[in-house]
Amino acid sequence: MLNELYTLDRSLNRFRVSVQESHPWVKRLSRSPLLIAGVDSSGAVAEIGQMDTQEAVSLFKIQPSNQANFPQVTWNGPIWNFDRKSGATLEWLACPVKEVRRRAELLRRAFARADIATGQGRAVTRMREFCRELAERFPRDDESEFAAFPVLLSRLLGAALTPEEWLRRLSDAAISSAEAGPPELLASAETLLAGEDAKFPILFDLADCTDFRCRVANPRMGGYFSRRLNATEQVGTTMGRCALSGLEMPLETEKMPSPNLPVLGPTFLMAMNPDTPCQTRYQRIGTDIFPVGKTTAAELNSALVHLTTAAREGKNWKRIPGNNRKKFHLLVVYLGSSPLLEAEIAEMFTGSEKSDRLYSAICEEVCTALEGRKAGESDLLHVFTLNKIDPGRVQVELSDAFTANQAIRGSAEWAMGARNRPLLPMKDEGTIPSPYEVMRCLQMQWERSGGSYADAPGCRLAEVFDLLITDRPGVAVSANAVLEMTMRRTAELLIAIGHAARRGTKEAWKSISREAGKYPVIAASLLGITLSKLGKRKEDYMHEPAFLIGRFLSLSDTLHAEYCKVVRKNDMPPQLLGNAMIPTAIQDPNKGLARMLRRICVYQAWARGKKGTGLARWAWGEMGKIATDVADKLPGLRLSDEQQAQLLLGYLARTESKDEEKTEEGATN
Repeated sequence: MLNELYTLDRSLNRFRVSVQESHPWVKRLSRSPLLIAGVDSSGAVAEIGQMDTQEAVSLFKIQPSNQANFPQVTWNGPIWNFDRKSGATLEWLACPVKEVRRRAELLRRAFARADIATGQGRAVTRMREFCRELAERFPRDDESEFAAFPVLLSRLLGAALTPEEWLRRLSDAAISSAEAGPPELLASAETLLAGEDAKFPILFDLADCTDFRCRVANPRMGGYFSRRLNATEQVGTTMGRCALSGLEMPLETEKMPSPNLPVLGPTFLMAMNPDTPCQTRYQRIGTDIFPVGKTTAAELNSALVHLTTAAREGKNWKRIPGNNRKKFHLLVVYLGSSPLLEAEIAEMFTGSEKSDRLYSAICEEVCTALEGRKAGESDLLHVFTLNKIDPGRVQVELSDAFTANQAIRGSAEWAMGARNRPLLPMKDEGTIPSPYEVMRCLQMQWERSGGSYADAPGCRLAEVFDLLITDRPGVAVSANAVLEMTMRRTAELLIAIGHAARRGTKEAWKSISREAGKYPVIAASLLGITLSKLGKRKEDYMHEPAFLIGRFLSLSDTLHAEYCKVVRKNDMPPQLLGNAMIPTAIQDPNKGLARMLRRICVYQAWARGKKGTGLARWAWGEMGKIATDVADKLPGLRLSDEQQAQLLLGYLARTESKDEEKTEEGATN
């Protein structure tokens, strides 16, 4: 990951792009609800409120280690040792949750008789010790815009309260706020005060925060934290050559920065656990294995944090499916000559499963922006994806670079490939799938005639990019791999869609899972894209034997369905004739068609008779034409993966409405 970040940092510096200064200790809060505690002039907590996840994730804390956090502190509960058998406690627990005021008052009575829990006094002392360390680096300046934070430190350090007294004031404030608040606030207070093995985040701010220009719970505090920490940083004595920049400078000898990234959470830029014996094979461990300068490490951290802010989502970063449906990776992308280009570049390389915008519209806007910058052959788009393989390690899954022109032309070819298929017997508006949708589609193994699916490993993002970006050296290999996987994952669903369309009843469609949604169109479009990359255009393959055999099977279903509607009074068998022959036809076209011809005689005779419908006559006539066209090409025919996909598309292809209205006069046989 360090190499990718160094390239990003050099690009930002080369084009004089200023980024917000970041210190390794400054971390974004996690996406979880938390309590916000207002500290008064006495240093005690005077009030407590709740903060939702959306607001919390925009704020920052100072965290040099897991044991030191401020102004957000993860408090380990319970604060008090409640006697679970006492009358006061039982009365509190028996009170209905909806009776907020009464339950809060009963909680107050119960904790008034309780003793402080083991370790709680030490937690207060530890927080004060860390505040004392920070106070040396954040001196009071009442004229500063960020004066609230040093004031908060001084209040907590100047409080003339024992740890137990301070915790009782905290508990009183929590219960008093809960009495007038929603049930959720009372539940949080109960968890903090009495929850077994509970961990609850508390963000400390000033009770009179409105008297200050910038409160502690403000996103702008993050930049202030970093500036002050960097300004008071003690330069290490270990000098050496930075392995990335090649310059002599103080080296990072403790640990690399671990920014809190979207999708991944806390992420070490480099981690090498000294407690893992196998990693000491070369007698080096930790930061010794790859010496990086303190300045370089700070710059890499700042560059990554700046590119992954919430405001840059869709532009420079986006989440992308991993190798299973529960896993997500972080994708980072930027244009070398304009790293902070205001265009949805990341959205173009990922897309979204729930986006209201068409993927084609996103691609068009991004391509227009790239062309507007006159991005040429030497203007590179850099992209890399990060996968968190365990709490301490992050792996680079993909690292690549290609020209803007490759992306622009590739987008057009991707859209053209998505239309490289026949019309489908369902809502089909020329959908162009996004990489996100493609990867999701291939993680679903459809079974039971489209009635259900099982989770399955999908394809690699690198293979999708080989199809999305033009002039890739491995495009043929990737196209074959994706084509084969698409057939294996979705053939059952696509065959079921074609079968339901030929049966023509609502009940037939009900047997297909509602979760199929738009995945049949995505799968068919993906077949079109892969065939296009393999040089198979629909103008050509729709006249080749494989596609025509699929079309023949589809027409057989139409003929069989018409027979059942008229002769059997709408009593259809579970499987129509053509559908039943698909597995055999794919394995051996000659055997499949031979079986078909033996079974279709009765339907042929009916269609040619006086009682046959116009659509039945037309279907039989079209089958006769196809039989004539492929007769001399069948001997020895064995279908490749490409041809099997063509057969499937031929079976799935929609019958034009004008064909459905054929009458006896239009029949040719």
